Amino acid sequence: MKLTTAQLECFLSLAGTLNYMKTSEQLGLTQPAVTKQIQSLEAELGCKLFNRTTRSVALTQVGTAFLTDASSMIDTFYHSMERISSFQERERHALRIGYMDPHTINLISRILKPLLISKSNVIPEFIHDQTNANLSRLVNSQLDIIVGMKDAKFRDSDISFTLLHDEYFVCVMHKDHPLIRKLKIQKKDRVTTGDLWDYRQIISIPPYLLGNFFSRGRHIVPVNDDMDNAICSNANEAYGLLLAGFGYAYLPEHEVMEHPDLVVFKWEESPHAPFGIYSKASVFKNKSTSEYIFIKNAKEIYKI
Repeated sequence: MKLTTAQLECFLSLAGTLNYMKTSEQLGLTQPAVTKQIQSLEAELGCKLFNRTTRSVALTQVGTAFLTDASSMIDTFYHSMERISSFQERERHALRIGYMDPHTINLISRILKPLLISKSNVIPEFIHDQTNANLSRLVNSQLDIIVGMKDAKFRDSDISFTLLHDEYFVCVMHKDHPLIRKLKIQKKDRVTTGDLWDYRQIISIPPYLLGNFFSRGRHIVPVNDDMDNAICSNANEAYGLLLAGFGYAYLPEHEVMEHPDLVVFKWEESPHAPFGIYSKASVFKNKSTSEYIFIKNAKEIYKI
């Protein structure tokens, strides 16, 4: 079915005036042109919308039922046209950002803030998914940038990875954790696996970490299976248990959340992995793009 705005406008006008002459005057058309649009609409719908005599015009029962739908369709069309016009006038630009863990949004917001001040026409859009899925979107131009760990296996000459930081795990625990007093007495600002071995652990290893350098031929973090440990799928869940005083957690450094009830220690045996931003390689040819400025802001945060 192919309805046109001309058909709908003629129908709505005639339904209001019930007079072909008045409708033709309202729309700036000839009466034969109005008649043709009404007849083509009725043919498209396969029903009569008006009862016509030499003296009067009246809506049929079907025509009355169609009136609400026709009004809705024409309103939707013109509202959409208005939005598109406004979008074009302001030259709005969507910046589509992929990420793997919800807690990464804290870092992304810091990177975005100066960009949104300098480019008020930029509208950020977010896609939360696993690394391989987001990389596929980037290759197919469904994403503009991805913030996260470098994938150990991904290779594509059209995609660039900007290293921001040699990422490592830190140990996070509640300020009332029983180990805190021991560490203070020993004046330690870092912990070892041995320090933590006899305490229950919050294991937060989201799937995206399994595909990067952290997991090459080794366990990502040591786990004492004799303890009553808890398993989480992301950092937000881990922080919920940490604040409840359940145990300690190893978390990537970029996911550290500042909170008065939490204490963060460096973990001496932590493996390291590249953390940064994936983008199209062509981004670096134009320094005025939102993608280039986003990467530039991120490098400033990490003092690169």
